[in-house]
Amino acid sequence: MIPELVRPYSRSKLFLRSAAFGLSSSILLLARSNPAAAAPGAHFAFMTTNARRSFHTSPINLADRKMSLLQKSDPLEEDQLVGEEWDAVLPFEDGSHNAAKIVIPPVVELEESSVPDPFLRSTFAQRMEATIATCRELHKSSIWIEVPMSRAGLIEDLANFNLKFHHAEGDTANLCLWLKDDSDNKIPNYATHQVGVGAFVVNSRDEILCVRELRRNYYPWKVPGGLAELGEHLDEAVTREVLEETGVHCNFHSVLSVRHTHGLQFGRSDLYFMCRLEPVEEVDDEGNAVIPEPVAQENEIERVAWIPLAEYKEMINNPERAHPTMQRVMEVYDQDCAIERSVVSSIVPGRKASPIYHASLSGMPQK
Repeated sequence: MIPELVRPYSRSKLFLRSAAFGLSSSILLLARSNPAAAAPGAHFAFMTTNARRSFHTSPINLADRKMSLLQKSDPLEEDQLVGEEWDAVLPFEDGSHNAAKIVIPPVVELEESSVPDPFLRSTFAQRMEATIATCRELHKSSIWIEVPMSRAGLIEDLANFNLKFHHAEGDTANLCLWLKDDSDNKIPNYATHQVGVGAFVVNSRDEILCVRELRRNYYPWKVPGGLAELGEHLDEAVTREVLEETGVHCNFHSVLSVRHTHGLQFGRSDLYFMCRLEPVEEVDDEGNAVIPEPVAQENEIERVAWIPLAEYKEMINNPERAHPTMQRVMEVYDQDCAIERSVVSSIVPGRKASPIYHASLSGMPQK
């Protein structure tokens, strides 16, 4: 059984030109026919006949040993990569932006598989060299490799081929290599920004919801807020933060401002969205609004309270310690200006609808 990380192909008895490895003739990678290959959707990997004999057993010297590709015929097409087993080329799949993606499974998964391990340290460097050559022949723009912590020793070999760390999450490191020597590297940096949200919540009594944290209080009071989580929209993030810190349920209204700051946590830049929310207020038997009672989040918030808006304005406008950001936000709020939110569909097939934030448009229906 071939692992899922191997890309499926459905043709057989094809010839694959490969790197010459310093030899005058090419290596035959795919030559045998497999009756099962005719079945649509059958999974195959890369194979070679006696390919191990072609490998150099001495350490690779990248300076003395350049890989060369056959130039006499047309570039390979991906559906030519067919076979029963792999030997010379590491299994890879299509990634975004014309990339080749290699996913190295943890050791424990390979131990439970009946398929030979294509990522053995003893042959990994030679196979990586052949894979790079093949991807260049396929006109791939880049190679991406996911390396689990249990296979971290392979990173030393990857460094010899100039692969660089792009990012790491959990127990997996992601490395990449730009393959197009005739163009600039187009691989973007990872996680250049973090997204923060602040909540400007004013109730029907003209009071603003404020908190005082257990630590790092630079001002007597601040509005609730925090960082958005991965995959979380602004309205979801800000209403969640308010509920966590104060126990108050709110509805999203609009965005009042966006602050762009650099050099924050981990040296990243920060986008901080100040959002206007409306608290959910009940109505008593006499028709009066019931203001929700805030409750401070344990281990995070020292105190939470509804502060009269006039008192809050005096605090941020104090000449001895003014708060320029909140002064401007208050001006926007007082003039009833805002950035509205609309949900629009995408022209990209399969992509979900996304919210966009824009200046207020007269006559535009609220969504």
